[in-house]
Amino acid sequence: MFRAIVFFGLIMSAIVSYSGESRLALKGARDDPRGSGVMTVYACASLANAKNIEIRMPDDTVASLSDFIERVHRFRELWNTSADRELWFRGESKNHESKLRPKIYRPPEKRRMRPVSELLKIENDLYEEFQRCGVQLCDQRIEEEEWDWDWYFLMQHHGGPTRLLDWTDGALIALHFALRDKPKGDADPALVYVLEPDRLKDQLYALPETALTIKDWRDYAKEDPYYKGKEDKWENAYLPGDEEDLRKMNIPKLPLLLYFPHITRRVAAQRSRFMVFGTSESWLSDEFEKANSPIGEITIEATCIPSLKIELRESGVVESVIFPDLDGLGREMNQLWQDRK
Repeated sequence: MFRAIVFFGLIMSAIVSYSGESRLALKGARDDPRGSGVMTVYACASLANAKNIEIRMPDDTVASLSDFIERVHRFRELWNTSADRELWFRGESKNHESKLRPKIYRPPEKRRMRPVSELLKIENDLYEEFQRCGVQLCDQRIEEEEWDWDWYFLMQHHGGPTRLLDWTDGALIALHFALRDKPKGDADPALVYVLEPDRLKDQLYALPETALTIKDWRDYAKEDPYYKGKEDKWENAYLPGDEEDLRKMNIPKLPLLLYFPHITRRVAAQRSRFMVFGTSESWLSDEFEKANSPIGEITIEATCIPSLKIELRESGVVESVIFPDLDGLGREMNQLWQDRK
Protein backbone atom coordinates (compact mmCIF):
# COMPACT_ATOMS: atom_id res chain seq x y z
CA MET A 1 0.00 0.00 0.00
CA PHE A 2 2.80 2.38 0.94
CA ARG A 3 4.54 1.78 -2.40
CA ALA A 4 1.35 2.52 -4.30
CA ILE A 5 1.01 5.83 -2.40
CA VAL A 6 4.63 6.72 -3.26
CA PHE A 7 3.99 5.90 -6.93
CA PHE A 8 0.85 8.07 -7.03
CA GLY A 9 2.61 10.89 -5.22
CA LEU A 10 5.48 10.95 -7.66
CA ILE A 11 3.11 11.16 -10.61
CA MET A 12 1.08 13.95 -8.98
CA SER A 13 4.30 15.88 -8.22
CA ALA A 14 5.32 15.65 -11.85
CA ILE A 15 1.90 16.88 -13.01
CA VAL A 16 1.77 19.76 -10.51
CA SER A 17 5.22 20.97 -11.61
CA TYR A 18 4.05 21.33 -15.20
CA SER A 19 3.59 24.84 -16.55
CA GLY A 20 0.63 25.73 -18.74
CA GLU A 21 2.95 25.60 -21.75
CA SER A 22 4.01 22.05 -20.87
CA ARG A 23 0.38 20.96 -20.66
CA LEU A 24 -0.14 22.22 -24.19
CA ALA A 25 2.95 20.35 -25.32
CA LEU A 26 1.59 17.16 -23.77
CA LYS A 27 -1.71 17.56 -25.62
CA GLY A 28 0.14 18.07 -28.89
CA ALA A 29 2.25 14.98 -28.30
CA ARG A 30 -0.83 12.85 -27.83
CA ASP A 31 -1.90 13.92 -31.29
CA ASP A 32 1.57 13.19 -32.73
CA PRO A 33 2.69 9.54 -32.69
CA ARG A 34 6.33 10.65 -32.72
CA GLY A 35 5.63 12.23 -29.30
CA SER A 36 8.10 15.09 -29.60
CA GLY A 37 8.90 17.54 -26.82
CA VAL A 38 6.83 16.23 -23.91
CA MET A 39 7.37 14.81 -20.47
CA THR A 40 6.22 11.28 -19.83
CA VAL A 41 6.24 9.13 -16.72
CA TYR A 42 6.39 5.37 -16.89
CA ALA A 43 7.81 2.26 -15.24
CA CYS A 44 9.05 -0.77 -17.19
CA ALA A 45 8.58 -3.34 -14.50
CA SER A 46 5.62 -2.77 -12.17
CA LEU A 47 3.66 -0.16 -10.28
CA ALA A 48 5.22 -1.40 -7.07
CA ASN A 49 8.74 -0.65 -8.28
CA ALA A 50 8.45 3.11 -7.79
CA LYS A 51 12.19 3.77 -8.03
CA ASN A 52 12.06 2.81 -11.73
CA ILE A 53 9.85 5.79 -12.55
CA GLU A 54 11.63 8.08 -14.97
CA ILE A 55 10.79 11.56 -16.16
CA ARG A 56 11.93 12.02 -19.75
CA MET A 57 11.75 15.12 -21.87
CA PRO A 58 11.54 14.88 -24.80
CA ASP A 59 10.18 11.35 -25.13
CA ASP A 60 9.33 9.36 -28.23
CA THR A 61 9.62 5.84 -26.85
CA VAL A 62 7.32 3.01 -25.92
CA ALA A 63 7.96 0.76 -22.94
CA SER A 64 5.36 -2.01 -23.15
CA LEU A 65 3.31 -3.97 -25.64
CA SER A 66 0.22 -1.93 -24.84
CA ASP A 67 2.21 1.28 -25.46
CA PHE A 68 3.32 -0.08 -28.82
CA ILE A 69 -0.17 -1.08 -29.96
CA GLU A 70 -1.54 2.27 -28.82
CA ARG A 71 1.14 4.09 -30.83
CA VAL A 72 0.22 2.11 -33.95
CA HIS A 73 -3.39 3.11 -33.39
CA ARG A 74 -2.35 6.76 -33.10
CA PHE A 75 -0.65 6.57 -36.49
CA ARG A 76 -3.92 5.31 -38.00
CA GLU A 77 -5.75 8.22 -36.42
CA LEU A 78 -3.15 10.81 -37.45
CA TRP A 79 -3.11 9.58 -41.06
CA ASN A 80 -6.87 8.97 -41.11
CA THR A 81 -6.22 5.43 -42.37
CA SER A 82 -9.39 3.34 -42.33
CA ALA A 83 -9.40 -0.09 -40.69
CA ASP A 84 -9.72 -1.90 -44.04
CA ARG A 85 -6.44 -0.44 -45.32
CA GLU A 86 -3.06 -1.94 -44.51
CA LEU A 87 -0.22 -0.35 -42.67
CA TRP A 88 3.23 -1.83 -43.27
CA PHE A 89 5.86 -2.21 -40.56
CA ARG A 90 9.61 -2.78 -40.50
CA GLY A 91 11.71 -3.50 -37.41
CA GLU A 92 15.35 -2.44 -37.11
CA SER A 93 17.56 -3.09 -34.10
CA LYS A 94 18.86 0.49 -33.89
CA ASN A 95 19.04 3.77 -35.76
CA HIS A 96 21.47 2.73 -38.51
CA GLU A 97 23.10 5.28 -40.79
CA SER A 98 21.80 3.14 -43.65
CA LYS A 99 18.26 2.95 -42.27
CA LEU A 100 15.44 2.06 -44.63
CA ARG A 101 17.82 0.68 -47.24
CA PRO A 102 18.00 -2.86 -48.66
CA LYS A 103 21.05 -5.00 -47.94
CA ILE A 104 22.79 -4.34 -51.27
CA TYR A 105 22.81 -0.61 -50.43
CA ARG A 106 24.13 -0.97 -46.85
CA PRO A 107 27.92 -0.54 -46.87
CA PRO A 108 30.08 -2.22 -44.22
CA GLU A 109 30.62 -0.10 -41.11
CA LYS A 110 33.06 2.80 -41.60
CA ARG A 111 33.21 2.22 -45.35
CA ARG A 112 31.69 4.13 -48.22
CA MET A 113 29.11 2.48 -50.40
CA ARG A 114 30.36 1.28 -53.77
CA PRO A 115 28.98 3.04 -56.86
CA VAL A 116 25.47 1.86 -57.67
CA SER A 117 26.58 0.60 -61.10
CA GLU A 118 29.08 -1.77 -59.44
CA LEU A 119 26.49 -2.98 -56.93
CA LEU A 120 24.00 -3.73 -59.71
CA LYS A 121 26.60 -5.90 -61.46
CA ILE A 122 27.43 -7.75 -58.23
CA GLU A 123 23.74 -8.27 -57.50
CA ASN A 124 23.09 -9.76 -60.94
CA ASP A 125 26.11 -12.09 -60.69
CA LEU A 126 24.87 -13.38 -57.32
CA TYR A 127 21.28 -13.63 -58.55
CA GLU A 128 22.30 -15.81 -61.50
CA GLU A 129 24.47 -17.99 -59.26
CA PHE A 130 21.66 -18.34 -56.70
CA GLN A 131 19.30 -19.61 -59.40
CA ARG A 132 21.92 -21.97 -60.84
CA CYS A 133 22.72 -23.58 -57.49
CA GLY A 134 19.30 -23.25 -55.89
CA VAL A 135 17.22 -25.37 -58.25
CA GLN A 136 18.32 -28.63 -56.63
CA LEU A 137 17.72 -27.23 -53.13
CA CYS A 138 14.32 -25.63 -53.61
CA ASP A 139 11.25 -27.58 -52.43
CA GLN A 140 8.75 -25.07 -53.80
CA ARG A 141 7.44 -25.45 -57.32
CA ILE A 142 8.18 -22.23 -59.16
CA GLU A 143 5.91 -21.39 -62.08
CA GLU A 144 7.62 -20.28 -65.28
CA GLU A 145 5.43 -17.15 -65.43
CA GLU A 146 6.87 -15.83 -62.15
CA TRP A 147 10.27 -17.54 -62.34
CA ASP A 148 12.40 -14.38 -62.27
CA TRP A 149 10.58 -12.68 -59.40
CA ASP A 150 10.18 -15.83 -57.29
CA TRP A 151 13.91 -16.52 -57.39
CA TYR A 152 14.57 -12.89 -56.49
CA PHE A 153 12.21 -13.15 -53.49
CA LEU A 154 13.76 -16.46 -52.43
CA MET A 155 17.25 -14.96 -52.60
CA GLN A 156 16.13 -12.10 -50.37
CA HIS A 157 14.26 -14.38 -47.98
CA HIS A 158 17.26 -16.62 -47.48
CA GLY A 159 19.65 -13.78 -46.70
CA GLY A 160 21.09 -12.84 -50.09
CA PRO A 161 21.88 -9.20 -50.93
CA THR A 162 19.16 -7.65 -53.11
CA ARG A 163 17.40 -4.34 -53.67
CA LEU A 164 14.31 -5.73 -51.91
CA LEU A 165 13.33 -4.20 -48.58
CA ASP A 166 11.21 -6.41 -46.32
CA TRP A 167 8.08 -5.11 -44.65
CA THR A 168 5.18 -6.87 -42.92
CA ASP A 169 1.55 -5.99 -42.34
CA GLY A 170 1.88 -7.42 -38.81
CA ALA A 171 2.97 -4.80 -36.27
CA LEU A 172 4.01 -7.36 -33.63
CA ILE A 173 6.02 -9.33 -36.20
CA ALA A 174 8.00 -6.16 -37.01
CA LEU A 175 8.50 -5.57 -33.28
CA HIS A 176 9.87 -9.12 -32.94
CA PHE A 177 12.38 -8.48 -35.73
CA ALA A 178 13.45 -5.23 -34.06
CA LEU A 179 14.14 -6.98 -30.74
CA ARG A 180 15.11 -10.57 -31.64
CA ASP A 181 18.90 -10.08 -31.75
CA LYS A 182 19.26 -7.36 -29.12
CA PRO A 183 21.79 -8.53 -26.49
CA LYS A 184 21.44 -7.85 -22.79
CA GLY A 185 22.63 -4.40 -21.82
CA ASP A 186 22.36 -2.93 -25.33
CA ALA A 187 21.79 0.78 -24.71
CA ASP A 188 20.55 1.56 -28.22
CA PRO A 189 16.77 1.78 -28.61
CA ALA A 190 15.16 -0.37 -31.29
CA LEU A 191 12.92 1.07 -34.00
CA VAL A 192 9.79 0.03 -35.84
CA TYR A 193 9.02 2.01 -38.98
CA VAL A 194 5.38 2.45 -39.99
CA LEU A 195 4.38 2.99 -43.60
CA GLU A 196 1.10 4.00 -45.18
CA PRO A 197 1.61 2.08 -48.46
CA ASP A 198 -1.40 3.38 -50.37
CA ARG A 199 -0.32 6.97 -49.87
CA LEU A 200 3.27 6.21 -50.87
CA LYS A 201 2.08 4.31 -53.93
CA ASP A 202 -0.09 7.25 -55.04
CA GLN A 203 2.83 9.60 -54.42
CA LEU A 204 5.18 7.52 -56.56
CA TYR A 205 2.66 7.13 -59.39
CA ALA A 206 2.21 10.90 -59.52
CA LEU A 207 5.92 11.51 -60.21
CA PRO A 208 6.96 12.02 -63.86
CA GLU A 209 9.77 9.45 -63.50
CA THR A 210 7.16 6.68 -63.10
CA ALA A 211 5.35 7.62 -66.32
CA LEU A 212 8.70 7.65 -68.13
CA THR A 213 9.59 4.19 -66.76
CA ILE A 214 6.25 2.76 -67.98
CA LYS A 215 6.78 4.23 -71.45
CA ASP A 216 10.40 3.01 -71.68
CA TRP A 217 9.38 -0.48 -70.57
CA ARG A 218 6.62 -0.74 -73.17
CA ASP A 219 9.03 0.28 -75.93
CA TYR A 220 11.61 -2.22 -74.68
CA ALA A 221 9.16 -5.14 -74.24
CA LYS A 222 7.82 -4.76 -77.78
CA GLU A 223 11.29 -5.44 -79.19
CA ASP A 224 12.54 -8.02 -76.67
CA PRO A 225 11.60 -11.64 -77.57
CA TYR A 226 11.49 -12.74 -73.92
CA TYR A 227 9.16 -9.96 -72.76
CA LYS A 228 7.11 -9.51 -75.93
CA GLY A 229 3.43 -9.57 -74.97
CA LYS A 230 4.27 -8.37 -71.41
CA GLU A 231 4.21 -4.66 -72.17
CA ASP A 232 1.99 -4.04 -69.11
CA LYS A 233 4.39 -5.86 -66.73
CA TRP A 234 6.59 -2.83 -66.25
CA GLU A 235 7.63 -3.93 -62.75
CA ASN A 236 10.01 -6.32 -64.56
CA ALA A 237 12.19 -3.28 -65.28
CA TYR A 238 13.37 -3.60 -61.65
CA LEU A 239 14.72 -7.16 -62.00
CA PRO A 240 18.50 -7.67 -61.98
CA GLY A 241 20.08 -7.67 -65.41
CA ASP A 242 23.47 -8.01 -67.07
CA GLU A 243 25.28 -5.20 -68.87
CA GLU A 244 23.54 -5.90 -72.16
CA ASP A 245 20.10 -5.86 -70.48
CA LEU A 246 20.85 -2.59 -68.71
CA ARG A 247 22.03 -0.93 -71.93
CA LYS A 248 18.60 -1.58 -73.43
CA MET A 249 16.51 -0.85 -70.32
CA ASN A 250 17.86 1.01 -67.31
CA ILE A 251 16.72 0.06 -63.83
CA PRO A 252 14.43 2.90 -62.69
CA LYS A 253 15.48 5.41 -60.06
CA LEU A 254 12.41 5.31 -57.78
CA PRO A 255 11.34 2.43 -55.51
CA LEU A 256 8.24 0.36 -56.25
CA LEU A 257 5.78 -1.33 -53.89
CA LEU A 258 5.17 -4.95 -54.89
CA TYR A 259 2.02 -7.02 -54.42
CA PHE A 260 2.75 -10.68 -55.15
CA PRO A 261 1.39 -13.94 -53.70
CA HIS A 262 3.35 -15.54 -50.84
CA ILE A 263 5.55 -18.27 -52.32
CA THR A 264 6.64 -20.10 -49.14
CA ARG A 265 5.17 -20.89 -45.71
CA ARG A 266 7.85 -18.74 -44.09
CA VAL A 267 7.01 -15.70 -46.22
CA ALA A 268 3.30 -16.22 -45.45
CA ALA A 269 3.94 -16.65 -41.71
CA GLN A 270 5.79 -13.34 -41.63
CA ARG A 271 2.94 -11.63 -43.53
CA SER A 272 5.66 -10.24 -45.77
CA ARG A 273 5.35 -7.24 -48.01
CA PHE A 274 8.12 -6.06 -50.32
CA MET A 275 9.45 -2.86 -51.78
CA VAL A 276 12.03 -3.01 -54.55
CA PHE A 277 14.51 -0.17 -54.81
CA GLY A 278 15.71 1.38 -58.01
CA THR A 279 19.05 3.14 -58.37
CA SER A 280 18.41 5.77 -55.69
CA GLU A 281 19.67 4.13 -52.50
CA SER A 282 18.52 6.88 -50.15
CA TRP A 283 15.16 7.84 -51.68
CA LEU A 284 13.08 6.26 -48.91
CA SER A 285 15.18 7.52 -46.00
CA ASP A 286 15.13 11.01 -47.55
CA GLU A 287 11.34 10.76 -47.83
CA PHE A 288 11.13 9.73 -44.18
CA GLU A 289 12.71 13.03 -43.12
CA LYS A 290 10.16 15.19 -44.97
CA ALA A 291 7.11 16.83 -43.43
CA ASN A 292 3.85 14.94 -43.98
CA SER A 293 5.78 11.81 -44.90
CA PRO A 294 3.85 8.53 -45.27
CA ILE A 295 6.55 6.94 -43.07
CA GLY A 296 6.73 7.21 -39.29
CA GLU A 297 8.76 5.54 -36.57
CA ILE A 298 8.16 4.04 -33.14
CA THR A 299 11.16 4.01 -30.80
CA ILE A 300 11.45 1.18 -28.28
CA GLU A 301 12.91 2.10 -24.87
CA ALA A 302 16.16 0.12 -24.57
CA THR A 303 15.80 -0.67 -20.87
CA CYS A 304 12.37 -2.19 -21.48
CA ILE A 305 13.38 -4.56 -24.28
CA PRO A 306 13.78 -7.63 -21.99
CA SER A 307 10.25 -7.23 -20.63
CA LEU A 308 8.89 -6.59 -24.13
CA LYS A 309 10.46 -9.83 -25.35
CA ILE A 310 8.58 -11.68 -22.60
CA GLU A 311 5.32 -9.98 -23.57
CA LEU A 312 5.82 -10.96 -27.21
CA ARG A 313 6.59 -14.55 -26.23
CA GLU A 314 3.46 -14.72 -24.07
CA SER A 315 1.48 -13.40 -27.06
CA GLY A 316 2.77 -16.22 -29.27
CA VAL A 317 5.04 -14.03 -31.39
CA VAL A 318 8.14 -16.23 -31.40
CA GLU A 319 10.79 -17.33 -33.88
CA SER A 320 9.27 -20.77 -34.54
CA VAL A 321 5.92 -19.21 -35.48
CA ILE A 322 7.46 -16.59 -37.76
CA PHE A 323 9.86 -19.19 -39.23
CA PRO A 324 7.79 -22.41 -39.09
CA ASP A 325 10.63 -24.88 -39.58
CA LEU A 326 13.42 -26.52 -37.56
CA ASP A 327 15.80 -23.61 -38.21
CA GLY A 328 13.25 -21.24 -36.66
CA LEU A 329 12.72 -23.52 -33.68
CA GLY A 330 16.47 -23.84 -33.16
CA ARG A 331 16.92 -20.06 -33.18
CA GLU A 332 14.08 -19.73 -30.69
CA MET A 333 15.84 -22.14 -28.33
CA ASN A 334 19.05 -20.13 -28.73
CA GLN A 335 17.21 -16.89 -27.94
CA LEU A 336 15.83 -18.45 -24.77
CA TRP A 337 19.34 -19.59 -23.87
CA GLN A 338 20.73 -16.08 -24.41
CA ASP A 339 18.08 -14.68 -22.07
CA ARG A 340 18.74 -17.23 -19.33
CA LYS A 341 22.46 -17.96 -19.38
